[in-house]
Amino acid sequence: MKHGKRKWMTLVAMILAMVLIVSACGGVNNEVTNNVVVPTKSETKTEEPIKEVEETIEIVWANNFNAPEEDGNYVQTEIEKRFNVKITNVKLERWGWKEQFSVFLASDEIPDIFPIDANEADMAVWAEQKIIANVDRAEIATYMPNYTAALNAVDPDAWNVGHINGKDWGIPKIWPPGNDGFIPGYNKGWLEAIGYSKPPETLVELEDVLTKFTNGDPDKDGKKDTYGMSARGKLPIQMFTSVFTAHAVSPYQFKLDNEGKVVYGAITEETRTALKLLSKWYKAGLIDPEFITKDNKQLSEDFANQRIGMVDNAGWGNFNPLSGYVTGPALELGQVNTPGKPLIGPNGDSYAFAYGARQAPVLLGYQVADDDKKRQKIYEILDWVSTDLEGWLLTVAGQLGVSYDMEGDFVVGRKDESVAAPKLGYGSFYNPLTHIDVTKQKHTVSPEMLKLRESIMPGVKPLLDVLGPVAMKSKNSYWGNLITLQDTYLIKAITGEANTDNDFDKFKEDWLRSGGQEVTDEANQIYNERNK
Repeated sequence: MKHGKRKWMTLVAMILAMVLIVSACGGVNNEVTNNVVVPTKSETKTEEPIKEVEETIEIVWANNFNAPEEDGNYVQTEIEKRFNVKITNVKLERWGWKEQFSVFLASDEIPDIFPIDANEADMAVWAEQKIIANVDRAEIATYMPNYTAALNAVDPDAWNVGHINGKDWGIPKIWPPGNDGFIPGYNKGWLEAIGYSKPPETLVELEDVLTKFTNGDPDKDGKKDTYGMSARGKLPIQMFTSVFTAHAVSPYQFKLDNEGKVVYGAITEETRTALKLLSKWYKAGLIDPEFITKDNKQLSEDFANQRIGMVDNAGWGNFNPLSGYVTGPALELGQVNTPGKPLIGPNGDSYAFAYGARQAPVLLGYQVADDDKKRQKIYEILDWVSTDLEGWLLTVAGQLGVSYDMEGDFVVGRKDESVAAPKLGYGSFYNPLTHIDVTKQKHTVSPEMLKLRESIMPGVKPLLDVLGPVAMKSKNSYWGNLITLQDTYLIKAITGEANTDNDFDKFKEDWLRSGGQEVTDEANQIYNERNK
């Protein structure tokens, strides 16, 4: 027992000695509890894994729209900080940008993001020259999910514009207001003077209105000095749109015929019929004979000064009292421009001519195809600026409380030039997709304008080109001459210098023989490939 007790006492002494040694070494960073050493929190920390620092990605960003005055501007800096990128700006002039850009490309300087105004013909050329990158739809849907949803809500087939030779080139771009179409406007006082309480609804009623506008002295000045209507002869695609669309055609668009084949509107029987009616009205003096030389400025003046009583190439926004086209100038002289509806034609058709929402895509430099990180970063940035409210407001309006304020949902820009778009960098330079998300319209279209649109546009069906913007090799060869041939004949047919029987047949033959047949064949090939 004694021997065992000595052993036990010796063991206890050794343990106490060890505790004292450990305590001395640990200093104040250790605690002894019930003879057990407890490390403090600082000693129990485990080393955190070292995070890999993401490399800053450099993006060369070219644009000809809203170019900022200075590099390192507010919007650029905010994007750079958020996405860990460094942007090099390539600032091009709004007009004449293509010449500048051609020099840039010739020096073998290929930007990562191309200018917003590049069209489908540019795209086709650059794709063939291997200057731009083809893209993958699935990848864009992955890295731009919000953009993809917004695009599909308006036009899921907008991809067709950038689809060439089985590949997609660029990120689809649309401008939804392009689908709204032109609305005819009438002098309200003149309508009342000839016994109409509302605008005409059919072509038959329109003929009656134009006749009375011309012969019924609607301005009550005792003179025969008025015409029913005029047209924008300086831009023939906008001439007499309400009459052509009532026949379900625009001479400047492709459409489907009764057999489902693509045909150019100018050579259709619908156009022949519309031209017959216009020629009849011109001969009767219902159309201002000077329409050939008119542009929008002259049309606006003629309406305000009571020379004409109808204009049919205005958008719904032009019926805003502050609009500089027709409505505003007319009000200043006591005339009211009242909107009508697209006219119903002989077959019951009623359309509004529209350019359409589709535009050439946002193009990327060829080198981006081989750089996954850069490409995906570009997608993430464009998704954010086009659909996320924070990114969208930053790129569209600048800095809250500095360049703009909010009145409810509506953005009110400040008039201080020191915080204007060129100073801070907002606009379309860093956001080529500003119009994709239609839910953002409430931020830039005032409640009054939204109400105006709602009062005019319900029930309006746009007449759209069945192909939309499209890159066609045959167009590159023949289109300029074909358009000249068409413009010349249409004006002559309306004014009576050419008839709409044998001369129309000859025009059609000449058009097809001068490259129109090749264009038609390619148009059908493209349409069929899209609709397999």
